[in-house]
Amino acid sequence: MLYDKALEVAHQKGLKSIWLGVWEENPRAIKFYEKNGFLAFDKHVFKMGDDIQTDIMMRKILR
Repeated sequence: MLYDKALEVAHQKGLKSIWLGVWEENPRAIKFYEKNGFLAFDKHVFKMGDDIQTDIMMRKILR
């Protein structure tokens, strides 16, 4: 429901694209977003506690 609402709001605002970050070690989420038209375009490294983690930045072009 949250995903659908985000798309609805983006369309209402007339946005050309939306993007998100997904943890690189979450293949199920990555596949979900790829299946729904998102493409990886960059990576974002961040620290969570003492752990260095990487998010894959993914973008979807809206029509």
